[in-house]
Order: sequence, then C-alpha cells, then structure tokens
Amino acid sequence: MDLEQPIKKYMKRSPIKVAPSASLGEVVDKMAQRDRDVIIVVDGEELKGIVTSHDLFDALKTYVLGKDLLEQTPRDVREMKIASVMKGSYTKEFMEACGLKGTDVCITLGEENSVVDAIRLMSVSGLDHVLVMGEKGIVGTLSDDDLIKAIPS
Repeated sequence: MDLEQPIKKYMKRSPIKVAPSASLGEVVDKMAQRDRDVIIVVDGEELKGIVTSHDLFDALKTYVLGKDLLEQTPRDVREMKIASVMKGSYTKEFMEACGLKGTDVCITLGEENSVVDAIRLMSVSGLDHVLVMGEKGIVGTLSDDDLIKAIPS
C-alpha cells in the first residue's frame, strides 16, 4: 500500500460550482446529473465554501423532523438558497482559525500532495471533503470515500 502516491489519482476533476443564491433544488439536480456528493459555492471569483450531500440531507432532516413525515417537501424548502445550507459553525471556525479569506483557503491540498497528507488533513480538521488546487485554481475535490480507493483490497 503506497500512501505516498499523489491524490490527483483519486480526486474528482471538474468540480461543480454554484452561486450562494442557487436553490436547493438546483444544487440537488446538478449533483445528481454529475453523480457528485460535493458542490463548490462561489460568489464571482470568491470561494465561499462547499456543500456536501451530507449537508443537504441534514438540512432536509431538520425540516422533516419538525413536520409530518407524510407531507411533501414544500416549494419554499426546494427554493431555499444554498448559502443557508453550507457547513455550519465548526467549519467556519476552523477556516477562520486558519486565516481563511476568499480564495485564500487553508482547507485545500495540491494535486501532488499524497494520500497520507489528505488523511492527516481530514483527521485533524474533522472534514470529509477538501478542495484540490492546481496551477489554475480549484481543479477538483477529494472525499474520504475517494481515499478508500487508495487502499488495496
């Protein structure tokens, strides 16, 4: 098992990007169409954060638990803006502690970083997704599920 191999071998390229004003419905459609579990939220050129399928599920779970389970999801929930679903206080506090402002994101790795680097970063931060940077900015995403593929069976 070579955990020193670069993460570019396991990352997902061409990440999906949306504006903070994108609706929950739009984001879910884009994620489903591209079979992705993470989406990058940008305001123009400024990186605002990421939203994972877990974040979406948590938002829906919170709503559903407060309502009758047999009700259909109302239009106002489908039209919620994705900015309201982005990772909560823990991620924000971690990012601020690292001096994160705009596209100066510390919760990233370079595509040449190793699998072990990614495991360390995710372990320390408690995150299950990180952005992967290349010469031209964000080139992909990497999840803990992607890293499992680096472990031979």
